[in-house]
Amino acid sequence: MRNGILLSFLTAGVLLSGCSKNEANDLSDGGRAAIRLGSGVAMVSKAPVATGTSFTAGIAGWENTAAETYAAAPSWNTTIQTTADAAEGQAVTWTVQQYYNADEGTATYMKAWYPAGTLSGTSVVFENTDGSVDALLAPVVSGTKLDKDGKVLAFAHQTAQINFKVQAGAGLAENTTLRSIKIKNAQLPTGFDLTKEMTDAVTYGETADLTVPGITADAVTIAETASPVGNPVMIKPITGNTFSIDVETNNATYTGKTVTITGENIEAGTAYDVTLTFSQSEITLKATVTDWKTATGSAEIE
Repeated sequence: MRNGILLSFLTAGVLLSGCSKNEANDLSDGGRAAIRLGSGVAMVSKAPVATGTSFTAGIAGWENTAAETYAAAPSWNTTIQTTADAAEGQAVTWTVQQYYNADEGTATYMKAWYPAGTLSGTSVVFENTDGSVDALLAPVVSGTKLDKDGKVLAFAHQTAQINFKVQAGAGLAENTTLRSIKIKNAQLPTGFDLTKEMTDAVTYGETADLTVPGITADAVTIAETASPVGNPVMIKPITGNTFSIDVETNNATYTGKTVTITGENIEAGTAYDVTLTFSQSEITLKATVTDWKTATGSAEIE
């Protein structure tokens, strides 16, 4: 099943979350104010968290009377729950409620990420062996007990998404079936470095070939109508507009074929649909950009 998120740019007019111990004046526990947040996702997505589905993100806070550098471990960390929604901001629920410092001159700086993974010091790690993880980060949100309203976690996608379709072209032998598609030299997100700025914060595994999951050998017969195959995969954005694939059918193996995308780079927050058209002697590829950003591209493999 190809899961779809439909999540859009969200404005600051979101629902805020939770209750403090003293809701009437937002103060509790020695004069501290409960931290309240809303959430949104900055771009449309087809990744595993579906519209209307709750998901759990990690969040950490640093307290400082000056500008925060994030060099040291956070003052606190926990998880939050929110719901993906295309139309409006959503409330955030704390697993463990956090509070602004009672000193109004001390600011709390917060970073949030998905998946929550495991935090050690300033590093987050999570398991990702098949490209199914949609790594999300939210820009820093800061506030104090006197500056606590309208705080929004604007999560944004950090990877490029690749989707495949197959169809039969002229001369393809009847009952040709797909066996596998492999993206060459891909890198998968495996964590976050919270000391880094948002665009550099994702950490990736070693470069390796990625077999697209969700394809059972010989289960799909390639027909004249293009059909989606496999699951979406999220990979590290690529400097440049090409990547290579290997494709195997029951009749042939195509090695090191180049997919070319219109545009200068294969970008974060962009979903690329790659259609493989099989003829008797070649595969013709077309690549279009869908759902996250609007653009087009094409490629031919001979």
